[in-house]
Amino acid sequence: MSKRVLQFLFLFLGLVFTSNAQERKIEGVVMDASANTLPGATVMIEGTTIGAVTSFDGTFHIDAPANAEKIIVRLIGYKSLTVDVGTQSKFEFVLEEDVEQLEEVVVTALGIEKDKKSLGYSVSEVKGDDLKGSDNNVLNNLNGKVAGVMVNTSSGAPGASSRITIRGNSSLTGNNQPLFIIDGVPVDNSYNSGNTSSGGTDFGSPINDINPDDIESMSVLKGPNAAALYGSRAQNGAIVITTKSGKGSEGLGVSLSNTTTFQKPLLLPNYQNEYGQGLNGQFSFEDGANGGTYDGVDESWGPKLDAGLMIPQFFSNGEAVPWVSNPNNVEDFFETGHVSTTNLSIQNATDLSHVRFSMMYSDQKGMVPNTGLENYSASLNFGHKIHENLQFDSKVTYSRRSSDNLPSQGYGENNVMQQFVWFGRQVDTNMLKDYKNPDGTPYNWNYNYHDNPYWILHENTNSQLRDRINGYASLKWNITDYLNFKVKGGTDLYNENRLSKSAMYSINDPDGGFTESNYFVNETNFDFLFSFSKDFGTDWNVNANFGGNNMYKVYSSNSMTAFGLASPGVYTPANATGQVESTTYFEEQIINSLYGTASVGYKDFLFADISVRNDWSSTLPKANNSFLYPSVNLSYVFSEHMELPNWISNGKLRGGWAEVGNGATPYSTSNVYVSGLPYNGYPMFKYETTQANPDLKPETTQSWEVGLDMGFFNNRLGFEAAYYEKSTYDQIVPADVSAASGYRYSYINAGQIDNRGVELMVFASPVQTKDVTWDVSFNFSKNKNEVVSLAEGVDSFVLGEYWGLTTEARPGEELGTFYGYAYQRDDQGNVMVDENGYAMKTDEKVKLGSINPDWRGGIRNSVTYKNFTLSALIDISVGGDIFSVTNMFGEYAGVLDVTAMNREAGRVTPGVSPDGSTNDKVVPTQDYYQSLYGIHEEYIYDATYIKLAELSIAYNIPSTFTKKYGIKGMSVAFVGNNLFMIHKNAPNIDPQAAFGAGLDGQGFEFGQLPSPQSFGFNIKMNF
Repeated sequence: MSKRVLQFLFLFLGLVFTSNAQERKIEGVVMDASANTLPGATVMIEGTTIGAVTSFDGTFHIDAPANAEKIIVRLIGYKSLTVDVGTQSKFEFVLEEDVEQLEEVVVTALGIEKDKKSLGYSVSEVKGDDLKGSDNNVLNNLNGKVAGVMVNTSSGAPGASSRITIRGNSSLTGNNQPLFIIDGVPVDNSYNSGNTSSGGTDFGSPINDINPDDIESMSVLKGPNAAALYGSRAQNGAIVITTKSGKGSEGLGVSLSNTTTFQKPLLLPNYQNEYGQGLNGQFSFEDGANGGTYDGVDESWGPKLDAGLMIPQFFSNGEAVPWVSNPNNVEDFFETGHVSTTNLSIQNATDLSHVRFSMMYSDQKGMVPNTGLENYSASLNFGHKIHENLQFDSKVTYSRRSSDNLPSQGYGENNVMQQFVWFGRQVDTNMLKDYKNPDGTPYNWNYNYHDNPYWILHENTNSQLRDRINGYASLKWNITDYLNFKVKGGTDLYNENRLSKSAMYSINDPDGGFTESNYFVNETNFDFLFSFSKDFGTDWNVNANFGGNNMYKVYSSNSMTAFGLASPGVYTPANATGQVESTTYFEEQIINSLYGTASVGYKDFLFADISVRNDWSSTLPKANNSFLYPSVNLSYVFSEHMELPNWISNGKLRGGWAEVGNGATPYSTSNVYVSGLPYNGYPMFKYETTQANPDLKPETTQSWEVGLDMGFFNNRLGFEAAYYEKSTYDQIVPADVSAASGYRYSYINAGQIDNRGVELMVFASPVQTKDVTWDVSFNFSKNKNEVVSLAEGVDSFVLGEYWGLTTEARPGEELGTFYGYAYQRDDQGNVMVDENGYAMKTDEKVKLGSINPDWRGGIRNSVTYKNFTLSALIDISVGGDIFSVTNMFGEYAGVLDVTAMNREAGRVTPGVSPDGSTNDKVVPTQDYYQSLYGIHEEYIYDATYIKLAELSIAYNIPSTFTKKYGIKGMSVAFVGNNLFMIHKNAPNIDPQAAFGAGLDGQGFEFGQLPSPQSFGFNIKMNF
């Protein structure tokens, strides 16, 4: 990170100090050796908390006590300066660069800080301020900022889950997401949201319980080479989060901030407004359940709108009323959502102790009526030097996530977006707000397929309550000046309750019912670590670590489903009229580990890093439960070794190799009983459908990478480039077995998946003047995925399926290749049309594309002019495909705009007839679009998009104004997220859509709640 960026961050944090005594005025300027003024420098009266931070022109003003003796000047990247005050009132301070400080330090595995130049593998660090967004979603705010990292958002629902992968997917059935570490403690991010393609509710990614304002930095350890020390759980890399601790603060500091943003749908489908509900151009409402003329259908192939027709409708009590369009009926259904987040932090530090306390409250109102989410968080970080050589550190965080209603999603009856795909385009949604009749039954536009959307959102609700505690305590003993010993214990624990209601009189569940589920997750880790660091002569430096870890994890769930309610609105088992089903599940897992690492540096230009870890896993059989993970990395900083032209600031070659693994899930090695439905009142138990395998081995991943890092023109231009390959074999997969065995599948080790790719980060500072700075960066990543082999005799492994289309793993192809039905074509590629004028589809499924993008990138710009800063991020994804059921059924139902164009004239299918002639048969428009159902090729689109993902315009209010009110520093900013699509190829949908965070839901789209376009303001004050 450049000095300028560090200076700006230091200033932005508002370390502005005011004076209580105003007996003497001191002013001046801080410069470097080239007489360039330095903003962000701290100027303090020694022995007090009185001081100031230099403004953007390097000047400062202090109201100092009359007895002030010395001034201390500090700035990151420069040596501190102490001068006598004497009788002077004006000063010019010249700071000398500190070469050692300018060497960037990053947090690596096990929380070990290392000089970035010594690393032989790829690590990207993102500062905490860059992870703050409008919705407190840490993963979403990482998107587009790190090469090789891909984030998919599931929807625009409050607190929706996100899926993150680093350098592609490696496992057929296992978790492809990285391991998350907060302050050295692994935290759970297991996906259990319940959001599937067929329905359900997205209850969010657990990692988003963290308060973004508490994050100091996030290190992305890309793949096995960087994360091998974390063993089997870091097969897919690791994300190491370091939180703010209060260390280094100058006396007592209080920070208060609020971010408030407003949300509207980024995009909605393009609906037609020329034809209303019905079929074959006819419609008349009687009872909404086929009693009238097509009044039970939920399609819009009815009479022409705004043509002077008078037709009975759902609100007219049988009277014929004007048949008119409601062009904004879907847009009007959505409300302006908002997210308001307030953070308070108090911190202090002395020579012996440091402490930081923070609180966060976030209130989110969804864009969909009667949905929302509240988040609470409180964190205490405390450290104390017990003895000169003994340091105690601790942290505890409590968070609560609470919602009375989260919207349903997927192709289920309670997803309101599904209703808008099957809809009467004449329906005025405002008339549906009074959704309940006096007798408690629903008032609706359709009584055959869909409940009133307001009934769904107020009566068929999905609530959530998650309480979470995580933290650690550690002791560090400095045995000598080069050897220390550290012990640490940490835990991550949460309880979660979910209640999904189905009200009586609902169309698809007239008797009503409910499902209540409780989840408990707890992981504890105990670690010890010996660390050695010593210089040998002037040429050699050795850093070595040896440690061990014990991990114990428990997961349990209890779920109860009641069918039928005696009285409406009472959701207890005692009110159930039908059977009450309950299920319980429990699993535990233990991993014991020993690990070691040694880093050797020679003359500060050549570095070698060797690590090894051995895990013993309880989920694997005794004969195979021990596995060793080695890694070797080299770094050659040739700019420190040889004479180079002056315009080359630095240069480094690096490379490494590693092997890691991924253990089996619990109960994969021994068969267990599961409960079934009672028989004649007697409980029944049975084996699961997948046979366990007592001879399983862990999945194994081998990886190597090489890289080149360069800086030019005093690091005002540079790049970091990498090429990697990784291969994952011995995949743990459920293979098909004969049903005669009593099982449907059996766990085996089989299959290999390879990933290889390139990553590039280019950064530049084109402008650096007294008043203006401009920093720009561009990241690019391209990953090529290939399924090398599967189990013997297995040609395909299905990852996910939706409406007959599958994503599969087949040898020689990408993981996540689409297979479905396509158009029949002749030898020239023309679509074949049958004798009736309709397109013909293939008899067998064929390859239709892939869920994997060709490449991804991001462009970040930051321009500072005096006290103003403009920053923007453009997120880019090129290639890959997505299957859109919104388009498929939106055309089938006649609600999308393309279905209205010359509707009454009919359609001619482009293609050739069986005799080879050009097809010229005209078919009814309704029949044309409905004949396309099942031809998956028609609805697979290029998922390319370019969007303005972030925009911020900030202003730092001068201290000459704020100090009058006792405020040390203050900034205000306009902030925006997901502001608009610059370009996309898929019509009517956001191509980032997916179902949850599982691999099986990627590449499929239907009725996801639209992603939010957010804009608002941020204000921050330091006291």
